[in-house]
Amino acid sequence: MSMNAQAIPITIITGFLGSGKTTLLNRILRADLGRRTAVLVNDFGTINIDAQLVVDVDSDTIALANGCICCTIRDDLLRAALQLLERPQPPEYVVIETSGVSDPWAVADTFLLPELRALFRLDGIITVVDAEYVDQQPSYESLIVDQISAADIVVLNKIDLVPAERHRVVEEWIRRIVPQARILSAAYGDVPLGLLLGIERPAGLVPLHLADHHTQPDHIREHHHDHAEDDGEHHHDHGAEFATWSYVSDRPFTLGAFRQVILNLPPTIFRGKGFVYLAEVPQRKAMLQLVGVRVHVTVGEPWGDEMPQTRMVFIGLPDGIDEATLQAKFDRCLAVDTAGSEAVAAQQTWVRSSVA
Repeated sequence: MSMNAQAIPITIITGFLGSGKTTLLNRILRADLGRRTAVLVNDFGTINIDAQLVVDVDSDTIALANGCICCTIRDDLLRAALQLLERPQPPEYVVIETSGVSDPWAVADTFLLPELRALFRLDGIITVVDAEYVDQQPSYESLIVDQISAADIVVLNKIDLVPAERHRVVEEWIRRIVPQARILSAAYGDVPLGLLLGIERPAGLVPLHLADHHTQPDHIREHHHDHAEDDGEHHHDHGAEFATWSYVSDRPFTLGAFRQVILNLPPTIFRGKGFVYLAEVPQRKAMLQLVGVRVHVTVGEPWGDEMPQTRMVFIGLPDGIDEATLQAKFDRCLAVDTAGSEAVAAQQTWVRSSVA
């Protein structure tokens, strides 16, 4: 199964009614994400868009000064997504907020259709959970479990409203539903967007695009907390910080060994991205994109005049990246015999997805 590296990444934000999806969405709309971003919502009326950011409004689209556009889903989600591609400046990233009673599996399946994979790439599913009331909705328990089970990352929201024991119990309950998902605790949806979307680039952070990776320090730990304009709510500082770690090697990986490591990273690592040098296809770049348990590795263009080299960066919770252990695990993936062959076509692309 091949994937187009130029396909537009899509993040789906789901969660039950009242979980805090809209608060999180407002944070996304206010942020400077560094890319043209489109946000698809069912109803403008539920979104408290900062009037100072609005530069243009038409019947179903609001354009913001930071480059975001917010579009309503008039009838069909797929049609709305395809219409984005017809804009004079198509978006470089798409965020979809599902309704509180919708099934994220169905939304994800839309973008996993073979004919759409050249246009869109499902980057991740974010499920927002109300720590106070999530397990007190007996009539909707099955739907809520489905929403959580689809998650690559769970935002456990409203932790400021519950005692520590309740926080622990809800987190354990989520783990039983989706053991490998990443869980990010929050109040008022206040989380580092770089962990969710992978497109924010705070000053000093190792760039996810790795274009100038070799000029950056190998190990950077950054404290990041965004106190942008409030949306009428009180915000608490819950230490929304994260750590980054990078790996560089001029020797190729053996695909099988690399696959075992990358599919079994600790749940404290939320995102990963970079170029991978594989012994099985040494003439071509392999590209890694990781969101929680969702991993894409795709063989792309030839290295050309560029020296083949693995260059990866990982982002996770503070003190959640054991650098020595990761270094050792990836080092053990390095091929002893650097000879490779592009004849291993069956292994050129593999995908592990929570929406398999």
